[in-house]
Amino acid sequence: MITITNPIKNQKNNYFAARANHLIPGGAHTYSKGDDQFPANAPKIIERGYGDRLWDVDGNEFVDLAMSLGTVILGHAYEPVLDAVRQEILKGVNFCRPSIIEGELAELLSSLIPSAEMVKFGKNGSDAVTAAVKVARAYTGRSYIARCSADPFNAIHDWFIGSTVINRGVPEETRRLTLQFNYNDLASCQQLFDLYPGQIACFIFEPVSMIPPQDGFLENLKILCEKNGALLIFDEVVSGFRFALGGVQELVGVTPHLSAFGKAMANGFSVSALVGQREFMRIGGIDHDEERVFLLSTTYGGETHSLAASIACINAIQKNNAISHFWNIGQQLMDGVN
Repeated sequence: MITITNPIKNQKNNYFAARANHLIPGGAHTYSKGDDQFPANAPKIIERGYGDRLWDVDGNEFVDLAMSLGTVILGHAYEPVLDAVRQEILKGVNFCRPSIIEGELAELLSSLIPSAEMVKFGKNGSDAVTAAVKVARAYTGRSYIARCSADPFNAIHDWFIGSTVINRGVPEETRRLTLQFNYNDLASCQQLFDLYPGQIACFIFEPVSMIPPQDGFLENLKILCEKNGALLIFDEVVSGFRFALGGVQELVGVTPHLSAFGKAMANGFSVSALVGQREFMRIGGIDHDEERVFLLSTTYGGETHSLAASIACINAIQKNNAISHFWNIGQQLMDGVN
């Protein structure tokens, strides 16, 4: 973040930060928002945001380069999204049966995302990512998961956290079920199949992170997965609606079997989506004679105003050709830093 106010005032910041740390483990409800994740001159307690600016409780002003961990893709308090939320919230926010807006957003995602033949909503990225893992395990009948060693975060659940250095509380038998491969290294993927023949349910990873995929890596990994009976899962929680409307899979022309989306899809409102090809997603439904899979069920997954925010956000990205703008601004930042 870039500080506008100079010098920084911290009287109220220090007081409220101390209160937060006394009552909330880590001082924040998201690991990535904790004091240990930011430099000392970063804002401590936010009071409000507008556009690309933040103000803390002491009135210090900042240019926000983090944008709520990448969720606020159109800027804070973006009026077209807020207006859609206001209109929807007056109709009621949650019901005991599906609302019409659930189908509307599902249809929109299906029209944009190559892998989205079926859609299931959650509230955060971890919901969708871990549901994808469960589908893969249920469909294949296998237990092992292969995840990318370069991915900083995929989910809060034990299958992922157990493979990190902060794995206290995760049983050893759970940790052993998550394997790791190297990004852009097809040989490391083949090696896992050789070591665990017929045992790997899926390869799950961010298709693009800090570095782009080498020519042929994603295409050949999909071929390798299908040859060995495993599913290819793209974690597009970060990349979705940022690299392209349909995610990296649209950009590179490789369609995974399952995908997870979140963050930028609702401009800061809480919604995520597991999307995938019908062959795999249908096992979580009721229109088949097989044993049903308890796929993904959240009380607030169909919360109407969040879904309205997502529709408005996606429509605004389309209408304003925002993806091109993101790429242009990103290039300017890289050129300026380098």
